[in-house]
Amino acid sequence: MEKYKQHMSWFIGGGIFLILVIIVSLMNYFQSEPNMPTTSQIPKQIESETPNSADKPKRNNKGISKEKNKIMVDVQGSVTRPGVYELKEGDRVLHAIRMAGGFTDRAEVRSVNQALKISDEMIVYVAQKGEEFELIPASASSNPADEKTTLININSADETVLQTLNGVGPAKAQSIISYREENGPFTSFEQLLEVRGIGEKTIEQWKDQISFE
Repeated sequence: MEKYKQHMSWFIGGGIFLILVIIVSLMNYFQSEPNMPTTSQIPKQIESETPNSADKPKRNNKGISKEKNKIMVDVQGSVTRPGVYELKEGDRVLHAIRMAGGFTDRAEVRSVNQALKISDEMIVYVAQKGEEFELIPASASSNPADEKTTLININSADETVLQTLNGVGPAKAQSIISYREENGPFTSFEQLLEVRGIGEKTIEQWKDQISFE
């Protein structure tokens, strides 16, 4: 019985010793780990690395496209609402016709080139069915040398020839002829400004296309 008690004492003592060794080992292990900072220890400069909206680079003003220049176009003939309309530079004849409410039932759609780019002070005339017409041609040549060899005499050209000029349709060609008949031949570009539908931008386009003799 005494030996049994002695063995139990050793067993219990050994168990306690083993537990102490494990506890000491665990303490040494955790003490060897690097200290992890708590949330309160994190510097404010590091807590948020996302730049503020104020720090974002501002968009260069050069990257913003400028508003296109406004131009005025006179739409006449077989359209729902004839009149003068404001459009943007680069628009086409079809845009001007849409602004005027579109074609009427009696409109001869083929009388206008709807893909033609419009210019400031241009007259778009839509003929009626059965009415004679000739399409406004697009600029046939971008070579100044070619244009100079085919100058149009503004004082002798008939309606058909006048319509080969940029932005001239049947109505504007007739206005030029009427002015010519009432006031005599043109002598300068400035005098052309007196014709309805002709402005300074139109004159600039004609400087290498027309002559007065």
